Formats: sequence, C-alpha cells, structure tokens
Amino acid sequence: MENELKRAQDTAKRAVKIALIACVITILFAVLSLWVLLNEITATAHLTKAQKSQEERLERLEKALP
Repeated sequence: MENELKRAQDTAKRAVKIALIACVITILFAVLSLWVLLNEITATAHLTKAQKSQEERLERLEKALP
C-alpha cells in the first residue's frame, strides 16, 4: 500500500514538473511573439514616417516648378 502511494506521489510530482515546464515554454513563446509584434509596429511606423517625408519633399518640389 505504501509503495503504491509513494509511486503515485512520484508520478504526481513528475506531472507537476511537466506542467510547469510547459507553462514556462508557453510564456517564452508569448514573449517572443510580443517582441516580434512590437518590432513590426516600429518598422511600420518608420516606413510611414519616411513616406510622409518623401511626400512632403515631392510637394515642395512640385510647388517650386513654375
């Protein structure tokens, strides 16, 4: 009886360890996804800023032409 209880406790401990490892891996993937998303947002913002500056420059050049 005690042997079965000990085996059940060991199995439960292993299951908890596996669950905790799975949670850590999930959190790491979530952080990685957020990092990629923020990098994409930043890159898009820089592209938009560059496009606006090019449009302003083009407008100034068009106004300079007679």
